[in-house]
Amino acid sequence: MRRDYYAVLGVGASATDTQIRRAYQRLARRYSPDVNLWEREAEALFEEIAEAYRVLSDPSARALYDRQGQGAGGSTAAGAGGSRGGRRGDDLHLPVELAFQQTVSGLEAELPVERLSSCDACGATGAARGAERLPCDRCDGLGAVWGVGATLESQPCAACGGLGMRVTAPCPECRGRGVRLTRARVRVRIPPGMDTGAQLRIPGEGHAGPFGGPGGDLIVIARVHDDPTFSRKGDNLYCEVPISIVEAVLGARVRVRGLDSLVDLVIPPGTQSGQVFRVRGKGMPRLSGAGRGDLYVTVRVEIPRGLDARTQEMFRELGRLLPEGPDRIAGGARA
Repeated sequence: MRRDYYAVLGVGASATDTQIRRAYQRLARRYSPDVNLWEREAEALFEEIAEAYRVLSDPSARALYDRQGQGAGGSTAAGAGGSRGGRRGDDLHLPVELAFQQTVSGLEAELPVERLSSCDACGATGAARGAERLPCDRCDGLGAVWGVGATLESQPCAACGGLGMRVTAPCPECRGRGVRLTRARVRVRIPPGMDTGAQLRIPGEGHAGPFGGPGGDLIVIARVHDDPTFSRKGDNLYCEVPISIVEAVLGARVRVRGLDSLVDLVIPPGTQSGQVFRVRGKGMPRLSGAGRGDLYVTVRVEIPRGLDARTQEMFRELGRLLPEGPDRIAGGARA
């Protein structure tokens, strides 16, 4: 089965003739066999690009392709009556900005989208209002014709695009394609645990397929803003908390801000600055819905400044009572 010709050229189903021509020219220069003499893959890709442009640059061939999809013009039997629907519509990718707290609880939102929808003026048929619909005189309304070659097989009728009917005038609103650009709002439930780059697929809410074809999907792509307190790695959260030198030496119980409540953190005696403590189950909700990640708290010992003379003397006395200080020379040797 051939690839989607629109995807081959890197354009959408609503692309104009000019956009299609420019896309072809850009790709043809890049993958031309004259430039890629020894690349067999480039040669095959160039042939595919040329085939896609041949179909999409011809209004009749493009209309047939839109009706029949990737099988149009192929050797697959169409069957009596042909296909009565168009190809599937393209997926619609929609980036969404989320505040950090919104990813904690999740939310429901109405997202504005601009997409191809079935043309109301013609009911997605591509025919002008009041235009006469007649059985195709080439295929007698079957939507398929029999070709004579090495094997006898049926092919979509090129005259009617496999619909079995023809119209006397195309719809002026959609230029005979059965779809046109519209604006809409789609209600989406964004679950807790979304992270930057995570995608949410909403079936059937993308671009409508031409001539009544099934709709593509809406793919919501999250971009989560940074939080001033927490940094995130996967489902785990990381933060810092300051403690006093007395709390570090003697130990203490401190309260740390969590996502949705305060968390009691036990600081054991002799805690060093930069030491990390793990609080299980206090991280981000998992996107799968099964539990939460962990919270990792790094303690930072704050050294007091601006001490008065009495307090300084007390620290000097304390220094004389404490064990010998740490090594200050690389390799452990003391001055």
